[in-house]
Amino acid sequence: MLFPPCQSRTFLPVVALAALSGSLSGGLQGQTREAVLEGELKSLRERLEKLENVAESRKNPGASDVEADRPPAAEGTANHAELPGASPWEREGLETPAPLRGVYDKPFLTSLWRQVHLGGYTELEYHSFEDGILGIPEGFRMHRTNLFLFADILDKVRFGSELEFETEFEGNPSSDIGVAVEMAFIDWVLFEEFKVRGGALLVPLGRINVNHDGPIRELTERPLVSTFVIPTTLTEAGVGAHGRIAATESLSFGYELYAVNGFNLLGENGELAVDPVEKEQLLREGRTSLGGDINSGLASTGRLSAQVFKHLEIGGSWHVGTYDEKGDNVLAIIAGDAALVQTIGPAKLGLEAEIATSEFERDDFAKGAGVPDRFWGYYVQGSLGGMPELFKSVPHVFAGEGSMFNLVLRYDWVDLDGDQGEAIEPGITFRPVTDSVFKFSYKFTQKSLGLRNIPGRVHFDDDGFVFSFSTYF
Repeated sequence: MLFPPCQSRTFLPVVALAALSGSLSGGLQGQTREAVLEGELKSLRERLEKLENVAESRKNPGASDVEADRPPAAEGTANHAELPGASPWEREGLETPAPLRGVYDKPFLTSLWRQVHLGGYTELEYHSFEDGILGIPEGFRMHRTNLFLFADILDKVRFGSELEFETEFEGNPSSDIGVAVEMAFIDWVLFEEFKVRGGALLVPLGRINVNHDGPIRELTERPLVSTFVIPTTLTEAGVGAHGRIAATESLSFGYELYAVNGFNLLGENGELAVDPVEKEQLLREGRTSLGGDINSGLASTGRLSAQVFKHLEIGGSWHVGTYDEKGDNVLAIIAGDAALVQTIGPAKLGLEAEIATSEFERDDFAKGAGVPDRFWGYYVQGSLGGMPELFKSVPHVFAGEGSMFNLVLRYDWVDLDGDQGEAIEPGITFRPVTDSVFKFSYKFTQKSLGLRNIPGRVHFDDDGFVFSFSTYF
């Protein structure tokens, strides 16, 4: 025996306890190491997934402006929601200056399951005057609230829609709400340079029609030419294609080409869409129904544009098709537009212009019914924005993201078959943040629309102050 009996009985439990303690300690240390390794593996997997998303988005040349987790924000533009990193939606991007944006450029409120995107905008207005021709009531008006819903249906298939709730004014103030579908389309992306689009389309006639959201515009009312010659908002059912082709890093060309129903201006019984003495409203009231056409002929519409450095865009557009139930007469609307946004030191300079003409072909039947010969008009607008250093010392008021003041001046002119309208409107806007704006202006009407010299027509004093508040949400 190596040890005496008494010592042996005492030592063995001690040895067993020590062995058990060592085993438990080693086991706990092993479990701890395993947990650490699992955490590191999970972290590596997440990083690898992000890198794969970046690599996938960069395979597409049209996606160069889109990051994997979030699209780049415009200077002073807040991204309200995280958008899909590997989504087939290669938006024109919120980095695009507001005057150059398209239907995809919306600061969405939220994203659901990284596939459905919700948002909208609302407008409150005040006018110190009433104008029945322009549909303007005196006083406060909760003008409209629009809702956006966009979705990634499948890889390369997208859906976009906008639903408008607008208070109606038919010569008397009213709480009636009109509901309209401004757009509801499906995009099938074959390539970023070629996408098939079909549904209820915002017709790309001029720049304002596809870029008319209240928070984007610097003045409350839309230009006269974009109200009567191009009856914004113009939505038509149709199908076609669109895309953008990058020629160089600084130059790209865009196009939109669609077949749509066209205008409904004249019935077989010789009845116009409006009373002949209210012909300034003819194109607005003759906008087509989304449910069908009055004749078998389709209309062609589209827009071609060139964009330089995402600061300057020049575009030309058209809408050509028959407008009567017999299909004998053609309406041709041709428009040209330009927009420039340039940063000069701490200031931002903006210039916009649009010109359009509507030419009505008229046989004897159309002349007898009172179809006009020609509508045409244009507007020119300039703005200068920035934030004075003195105001930046009040951070909770003037130091929001994109906070700035803008001085703006617009000149409007239209000639609606001899019925002329002319207005000069200076104003100032304040944006506490990029997506919200307060607008103050004074409208000097030089010539009033509506052939006010016709007996029985009410003359409105259409000079006065205009205020509005508009925001995305």
